[in-house]
Amino acid sequence: MVKAQRFLNVCQKCRATCCKMGGPDFSKKEMQRVLRVGFKNYFVKISKNHYELNSKKGICPYLKKDNSCSIHKIKPLMCICWPVCVDLIKGKKKLYLAYCPMTKLLSKEDILICKKEARKMPNAMLEESFHISKLPKSDLRLIRKRFNKFKKIRIR
Repeated sequence: MVKAQRFLNVCQKCRATCCKMGGPDFSKKEMQRVLRVGFKNYFVKISKNHYELNSKKGICPYLKKDNSCSIHKIKPLMCICWPVCVDLIKGKKKLYLAYCPMTKLLSKEDILICKKEARKMPNAMLEESFHISKLPKSDLRLIRKRFNKFKKIRIR
């Protein structure tokens, strides 16, 4: 995994802004892993292999008060590939690099690893993310607003 403990202070200083965009989506396997370890169930089933988090005001329920991640060691693919974001446009994955405080600390190799992981995101999950979310519309608006604050560039 690229982003080990060396980035914890950076994430805490930015107040874990990425974790305040609703939290990541999870595959069934990722969700089961979190529950098997004993974490509280905040999952909402979207489809057969897609779960979102029941966040409050768009904040990941696994984010601790000190802005660190309580599930860091078993975090889902969506978190592993951050700050590389994936969008599905006309059935094709488009990758973007979000500029967060951590981005400037990543090596080219780190970014390549994140891109490789991002390409593993299931198309179905990307198609469903905002379109069939079960979060309140007010939370979805807040999450989109926070996400759009990140400057992003398209990468290949």
